[in-house]
Order: sequence, then structure tokens, then C-alpha cells
Amino acid sequence: MPKAFSIVCLVCSLLFPAAVMAQAPDRVSFGNGVHVGQRELVHDAISFGGDTVIDGTVEGDAVSFGGSVILQGNAEVRGETVSFGGVVRDQREAGAQAPVPVRATPANVAANHAEAPEGPLETLWAFIGDTARSAVMHVLLFLLGLLMIGVGRERLGALQVTMIKDGAKTAGIGLLGYVSAVIAVVLFAITIIGIPAAVLVGFVIPIATYLGLAAAATVLGAALPIPQIQGKEVHQLAAGVAVLFLASLVPFAGGIFTAAVACLGTGALIRTRLGRNPPEGLPETVRPRAAAA
Repeated sequence: MPKAFSIVCLVCSLLFPAAVMAQAPDRVSFGNGVHVGQRELVHDAISFGGDTVIDGTVEGDAVSFGGSVILQGNAEVRGETVSFGGVVRDQREAGAQAPVPVRATPANVAANHAEAPEGPLETLWAFIGDTARSAVMHVLLFLLGLLMIGVGRERLGALQVTMIKDGAKTAGIGLLGYVSAVIAVVLFAITIIGIPAAVLVGFVIPIATYLGLAAAATVLGAALPIPQIQGKEVHQLAAGVAVLFLASLVPFAGGIFTAAVACLGTGALIRTRLGRNPPEGLPETVRPRAAAA
């Protein structure tokens, strides 16, 4: 049974990053998996909608919402290993020793985080592997966007209008939705009766994240100053997904950007309830460029 206090701490670390600057950095991903390489040191490793794969050292908790937590090689997790909607798999080498403990101080956190697993070749292969996994996830995101264009055009239009006309409030509601969902999982997981509900919420989070990201990708693509894709829904979707893919390759800043886009898309889902009409109270509705043809 996961400790409620430890997961609440994860939420606090997401909302108040300045409070954890003195410890190892967190590694968080929305819509993708998280991979902590050999000899890497992070505080918490959290994925929403993907697997959390640990080869190195996690000082805090390794958590996956909608995926599995996989321990490989010489992985060491000093806190909890928790999976909502998946499993925890221990694939560590038999008899492998735990990595040499590293004290996380402001002077050496960055060095340990950036240290290559073994050498340039291993670093290159690790980068290729992470890039390939991210590419597969974004191809699936593109296919989901195509499905939304094909069978849910009116619902997609409502999501687009909500994001375009009231983006800041929509993103804030999305962030509040994520925090509320995590708190709900914690409360449900306290009792045996609530565990099925916690698992259900664990499934809903990645589904909502992917739907929101797919819708937000169409808005991103429409906002790009590329005349050749204006008025072409599929091309705009592809361009938006490409932006998200490139962002996934950028450490830290890319994760923050993807998290912001996920909050925007999820907030639109919450406000429209995936209906055909935007929420009341928005300025006069205009047809989004992503849906114009």
C-alpha cells in the first residue's frame, strides 16, 4: 500500500519546484515514459501515460499513472515504487549491487544528473532509445488526433475554441484537475474498498492526457506561421505533434512545455465535458483555424 504522505509530497514538488532546489531534480513526463539511466540521480521519477523505467538511482519515489514501473540493471529506489493501472516489474540483474550512494548537494546534483552511463557510445544508444520510444508515443498521438478529426469534429472544435479563447483559465483548470486526481488516488488508496476507484482514476488520467494533447496539437499547428499548412487540418495536427515531439527531447524545459500543453488540453476537456459546444461565458465563438478548410 503506497504511503499517502509520499505521494502528496510528489504533488507539492510539482507545484513548488523552488522548494526542492537543494535536492536532486525530479523527472516528470506527461504522455510519455520516464527513463532514469545508469549512474543518473533523480529525486522522484513520475510518468503520466507511460512506463517509468529505472536503471539508476531514485532518491524518492518511482510512480507511473497508466503504465508500469520497471526496475532494471542496478536500479535503486529509496522511496516507494507505485503503479496505478500497471504493474511493478523487477528486472534487476541477479546479485547486482546497489549504486554507490551520492549525496545530492547544489554543487553536484547537476553533474550527477548529466553524467553519462558509461561512455559516449552508451550515451548515444540511450539517447536513441529514448528518442525512439518518444517517437512511437507521438505517432500514436497523431493517430488519435486523426480519429478525433474523423469522428469527433464538433467536439474537437469545441475544445479548440475553449483553448484559443480562454487559454490561461483553461490551463489552470487542467492543472487543478491533475492535482485533484492525484489527491483522489491517494484518498481512494487508503482503504481496500477504494483501491478499484484509485485504479480507475489511474486509467482516466493518461486517457484524458492523450485526448487533451491531441486536441492541443491541432491548436499548436494552427498557430505556427507556416502558410503551407493553413486550412489543412491533418497538416496542422502533424506540425503540432512534431512540436511536442521535439519538446520531449529537450531536458527540463521540454518537460515543462509538454506539461503546460497537457494542462491546457485537459482543462479544455474538463470545461467542455467532451461535448459539442464550448462552455458558456467565453467571448463570441469563432471557428478555429485548425478546423477551417
